[in-house]
Amino acid sequence: MPQSDVLTMAMEQAHHGRLSDHSITLGANRLPMAFVFDYDVRRWDLRAVVRDYFGTDSLEALHQDPRWNPPDPVHALPNTATLRNSWDVSKALRSAVIDRAMPLLDSLIHHRISDFVTRIVSQQPQAMMRVNFHGSRAILRFHTDREYGQRDTALNIWLPVTRVYGSNSLYFESAPGLSDFQPVTLEYGQALMFYGTHLQHGTLDNMSGGTRISFDFRVSV
Repeated sequence: MPQSDVLTMAMEQAHHGRLSDHSITLGANRLPMAFVFDYDVRRWDLRAVVRDYFGTDSLEALHQDPRWNPPDPVHALPNTATLRNSWDVSKALRSAVIDRAMPLLDSLIHHRISDFVTRIVSQQPQAMMRVNFHGSRAILRFHTDREYGQRDTALNIWLPVTRVYGSNSLYFESAPGLSDFQPVTLEYGQALMFYGTHLQHGTLDNMSGGTRISFDFRVSV
């Protein structure tokens, strides 16, 4: 199938999964400001990378495992001890698995994410990883990546390896300045692409009943 037809089909899928009625033009690319796309978990099984580290596939219930989230008999959830432990576990996880995860993410970028854009000119060298236990306080304040010097050509990819919904998910506005924040609901095998340079986004205290584990990174087009 000609590349132009493949790109047209991918863009139709992107618009079908759009979470914003607003679009952004970056070079030759016109994209929804936020949309969900699917990917093949048999080819890019990033959950397996995380599962092997924790030694369990019950990742959504990881907050119940005292090996990773020791109980705090003093403070009610959410509490700062749980937040601190989320950060510590996130850093340990990333350090342990990033060398195994990045070849999968590189392949995902060049063989799936590239379906939606005409040309990827650069990518974040290493993805971030975040473990957000049930009971954790908000990890990210609401912000735009422009506040941290992000280029206008960048697109954010947020890829959880657990089911995300409600307060364990990412909240974002549908267009700059609207502040109509909504969480995205995703199953494993789905990811969010959004224009985080100008869209405000962030997280809330996680009182969803489920732990969230996610990758996030950026590509420039």
